[in-house]
Amino acid sequence: MKEIKLIIFVITLLIKTQIIFGQVVVQKLSDLNFGEVFIGYSANVPDTDPNALKISFYHTSTIREDFLLTLSLPNSLSNGIDNVSINFNNYASWSKVDAITGRTYFNPYSPLRIRKIKNNQKLYLWLGGQINSTSTISPGEYTGTIVITIEVI
Repeated sequence: MKEIKLIIFVITLLIKTQIIFGQVVVQKLSDLNFGEVFIGYSANVPDTDPNALKISFYHTSTIREDFLLTLSLPNSLSNGIDNVSINFNNYASWSKVDAITGRTYFNPYSPLRIRKIKNNQKLYLWLGGQINSTSTISPGEYTGTIVITIEVI
């Protein structure tokens, strides 16, 4: 049996584990990782799985601020030769605490507005996904790019 390893990284956060943009501090805590997947099978990583993408972020302004998050998500992962489709529906959540319970689920394909956040109040975002491979793809490492834009509005 052939195996493929499917991994997706948050490319914009790979260089550093913490990035500071003006008033916003973003820290990548884990990448979305599907691990070893057999060719011709599907795999999913729920947002509650330790293999889901996890980031934390906060602002340093002295007043309460609103955040607008936009995710630019790939439709497929590639190894340079073949593509594997990926879906993020029902796999995205956020919370003011780092816990599995009490999360707010959102549609990752639409902008997310989080209102009236105190300064230095950490927020957490999780993103999982589902992949579907065909029996005709070649083995290898499949990757894609996720871009997360966080604006203070």
